[in-house]
Amino acid sequence: MGFLKFLFILLIIYLLGYLFFRRIIPWLLKRWVKKAAQRMNPDFKQDAEKQKRKQGEINIDYVPENKDKNDDDDGDNGEYVDYEEIK
Repeated sequence: MGFLKFLFILLIIYLLGYLFFRRIIPWLLKRWVKKAAQRMNPDFKQDAEKQKRKQGEINIDYVPENKDKNDDDDGDNGEYVDYEEIK
């Protein structure tokens, strides 16, 4: 009977440890980080709500200005290097 009681107590300690380390500590850490972020940046909650979007929703934050010149002529393509094919 003593051995069964020991196994039962060991099982209870294991389950409480599992619950504590797998469920409670991550929840506490998330809560602590959220509160710290809110103290640092009061607009954190609004920013977090903006980032939550439905799947497939498109949001464009930046629209570049239109250029009048051709895309091939913008000078960002590098320079042309002539080469010879060797056979």
